[in-house]
Amino acid sequence: MAPWFPGLLAALTALPWLAGAPLIAAAAVPVSCPAPVTAQITGLYRWQVARQNGRGPIDLSSQRSRFTPGLYDQLSKAYRLGPADGGFVDFDLFSGTQAATFGATVVGCVPGEQGGLKALVDVQVGLLNRARDLPVRLGYQMRPGPSGEWTVVDIRYPGDPGFRLSSFLACLCLFHRSTT
Repeated sequence: MAPWFPGLLAALTALPWLAGAPLIAAAAVPVSCPAPVTAQITGLYRWQVARQNGRGPIDLSSQRSRFTPGLYDQLSKAYRLGPADGGFVDFDLFSGTQAATFGATVVGCVPGEQGGLKALVDVQVGLLNRARDLPVRLGYQMRPGPSGEWTVVDIRYPGDPGFRLSSFLACLCLFHRSTT
């Protein structure tokens, strides 16, 4: 046996992952979201389901209070872009798909960034008036306001790798500025 092997073995066995500790920190277990968080998200999806089959530009003004000012500005700019602009929104930002949205369920909340909460939302999507069996799970980053209201800071989409709404909108608007 090499003279260094016993020392290495002793050091390795002292590591937590060899001692039975989990390799990855356990994910936070969702708890019920505060009522104002659930109200913001369910109100947004009520609007989304009602307006999604309409023609013409998307008017987000009635939903302004649901978003932080920065995210609302990004959304408004992105919705004003069309195919002639070179880059535009070509999927449903509130499901992360190109399918119809049938509704959403707020599953629960976990601690979020900067004192906020991450609301886990299962979105029912599908085609031809039929929702598919498995919902799309989105993560809504929510921020509390001074009067007890909560606003959407960002949306995290699933996938490997997943992506964030704010990052997509920033790239889209940056792309549009560079082509005009």
